[in-house]
Amino acid sequence: MSYGIRNTIILLVVLTTFIGGGWSYIYFYQQPKLEELEENVEQTRQNLTQKQQKADQLPRLENQFREATNFFNNYKKGLYPNSNEDRVYDFLDRVSTGSAYTEFAFSFSDSTTYDKYGVISMQVTGQGYYRNFVNFIRQIELSKPLNKVGGVNVNPVNELESYGKVNYQFSLQSFYDRVKLLGEADLAIRNNLLGSVNNPFYPLIRSVEENEDNLVNIENSELLAISSNKIFLLDQQGMMQRLSEGDEVYLGELSSINIDEGTASFTLNKGGIVERITLQVNNDEDENESSD
Repeated sequence: MSYGIRNTIILLVVLTTFIGGGWSYIYFYQQPKLEELEENVEQTRQNLTQKQQKADQLPRLENQFREATNFFNNYKKGLYPNSNEDRVYDFLDRVSTGSAYTEFAFSFSDSTTYDKYGVISMQVTGQGYYRNFVNFIRQIELSKPLNKVGGVNVNPVNELESYGKVNYQFSLQSFYDRVKLLGEADLAIRNNLLGSVNNPFYPLIRSVEENEDNLVNIENSELLAISSNKIFLLDQQGMMQRLSEGDEVYLGELSSINIDEGTASFTLNKGGIVERITLQVNNDEDENESSD
């Protein structure tokens, strides 16, 4: 074989090796890399498109969030921030003031959780004036924290020094937030007090209180003398007493003096029965007028 042919064959073999190696490098190494890069480019393009779409929606979403937050903050009701019953007690303590004041205590019953909120169940017992109790309930239900009152039981206190008061008991369900999507609500107390409430438990006829202060008992006294603005009488203990209009006596007061007729009139309240008693100088019989 001539030298030229041999060199040509060697060159062809080397060239074939280079071409084969280059093709193999491109096909087996670079091609998968290119395909991976193309996939990454496509994925990046899709991500960019999605982010751009989200960016385009951001002003609208921000506006919706502001509207939702404003609605949430101005809504008439709000949820407690957590399941801590101390927050409920603090709220009740702030409510029970002034014309809504009652003495109360509460005991925890249970707590129930749902998807986005929970409920604390408690029993509340106490004592107070009926009007204050009604205002206490109104404040609980009409203030911003979401509370549900149920199972109300009210009984009058049948004691002379506690007329107008009632013993009460009710169940209380307090709702709290579990997701806090829009933050913590303002748990303000709304002033919804009633100025006057009729107490259906207040007895119309009550027991007559004892004369503990030893006031003048008109029914056991004798009118001795009278002037334009004063009277002189002998009380139940045989002691001389001087009274003016408006002065307090047992169960009432001296309401009027009539010097022309020589009489003094007293208005007495005998446990809801109002009596007008008139005493006259030098008259053994007293004129009594009674009215309910």
